[in-house]
Amino acid sequence: MIKILKRRLSATTALVVFLLLACVLAAVGCKPRQEIKIDVSPRLLAARSANFGELVAIVNQYERISDLSNSGMKVTLTRGKWESGLQEEYRSAPGYILLRRPSSLHLVIQNPIVIRTAIFEAVSNGDEFSAWLRNVNKVYKGRNSAKELVSDDLPGGLPLRPFHLYEAIIPAGIDLTEPGLRISLEESADKITKYYILSVYKEGTPPLIHAVRRIWIERSQLVISRIQSFGENGIVTGDIEYSEMTPADGFYLPLKINLARPEDGYSLALEFTGGSWSVNSGLDDDGFVLPPRDGAEVVELRDK
Repeated sequence: MIKILKRRLSATTALVVFLLLACVLAAVGCKPRQEIKIDVSPRLLAARSANFGELVAIVNQYERISDLSNSGMKVTLTRGKWESGLQEEYRSAPGYILLRRPSSLHLVIQNPIVIRTAIFEAVSNGDEFSAWLRNVNKVYKGRNSAKELVSDDLPGGLPLRPFHLYEAIIPAGIDLTEPGLRISLEESADKITKYYILSVYKEGTPPLIHAVRRIWIERSQLVISRIQSFGENGIVTGDIEYSEMTPADGFYLPLKINLARPEDGYSLALEFTGGSWSVNSGLDDDGFVLPPRDGAEVVELRDK
């Protein structure tokens, strides 16, 4: 009985405090509640629905791309790990890129002042890549799978792996038949738009499962807007954001890509001009060979 009386007194006290507060606000000309008009993003209102199978198909559509190229690219490199407290941002430079399934890439970055003069060129086929730097006239050779590549003249290492760009521009599909694969589906939203999120896991030692990828699909266009990849112990190895998705030969391709590789200590901002994508044009082997450079020294990079 005493407990019941205490609860009633507490409720009565709260009601009295609320009424007194309302009277004070009214006395000073304030309303206890007011409506605020806000602008609703058109992308929120245009959010579309899709089921699990349709979302997987959106991711897997890029499997139909046999080759891809873009001649209207601009690249901005930022180097340095976030926790270091110091980063270097390099001047934006034009260039072009060729990609061919299953893992070939040819990247050329040009001098922003001297038109069509290459200052960096890289070719990647499978796990092996070669990169030429004009300012030292050296060809560096290494492996995409290496954790940290260094040489005597590059004690800070070569952070960029060409295959990272391939993965960013042509997202890998989801193989639903892969043993031990598990996928979750959830929804999310912000003030701008709504998302579906596909999280991909692999079975570990029960009850542990390992995060592999997290894929955001923006719902007003039903296109990929972000992909995170994870390594051991859930470490974020890659974070890719896509924007300004535009139709190109039956696919939606981005005009902007922000690629962050926090463990490798670099990020790339890629911008593409409208209409510069070419899909399934039949690129041949000659497009994925690094041209010889007169007097260039070949340096083998080692995995630190």
